[in-house]
Amino acid sequence: MTTAGDTYAVLVAEDDMGSRTATRLFLQRFGYRVGEAVDGPGTLREANLGHYDLVLLDLGLPGLDGEEVLSRLRRESPLPVIVLTGRSEERERIRVLDLGADDYLVKPCSLPELEARIRAVLRRGQPAPDTGRIEHSDLLIDRNAHRVQLHGAIVDLTPKEFDLLAFLAGSPDQVFTREELLEHVWGSTQDWQDPATVTEHVRRLRLKIEQDPAKPRWLHTVRGVGYRFVDIGTLDS
Repeated sequence: MTTAGDTYAVLVAEDDMGSRTATRLFLQRFGYRVGEAVDGPGTLREANLGHYDLVLLDLGLPGLDGEEVLSRLRRESPLPVIVLTGRSEERERIRVLDLGADDYLVKPCSLPELEARIRAVLRRGQPAPDTGRIEHSDLLIDRNAHRVQLHGAIVDLTPKEFDLLAFLAGSPDQVFTREELLEHVWGSTQDWQDPATVTEHVRRLRLKIEQDPAKPRWLHTVRGVGYRFVDIGTLDS
């Protein structure tokens, strides 16, 4: 049995006792330390204690809606969040990813798949390698401070948006497929995660760093292949 959870603590935020207990018992088999929360306010209290490495968040929590919990978590910490929900609509998934979720699973899902997703998200959260700063004219990416500045102003990015930008900008002009970006940035594969996740994160990054997202200066689509970072504003988007 894989024991990837030996050093990790997971907060299971779920109001249904049966689902919560089944998830806890399953993850404990893999060595995870598991805490529980039954409502939105309790989830925020537990998450802010700093004892956890990841939150499994049900959107239908009482007391405070799961989307509001996610928004507050994203404002307060880089703690990874996997959303578990019965809501399968694409617009719901996109909205939750926009709020900063690291992954999105529709219930019911298999517990082995859930554990694999947890491992993948925790791998993504490993510190970015290396030595510090990436500079491209007026764009500065500081890996050590986990900060991006554009024209001297701080750009507010989610942890995964930062990881994606830092990875692409660290290899300028190199084209990466969505599958390669899933592997290198998310620590995942298309067997476990929809490559559309990459497309959505690129879209969100463009909205935040491009003067004209429809004609990007930095993040370019190479049609039929993938994406690359390049400081040239003349290529097709």
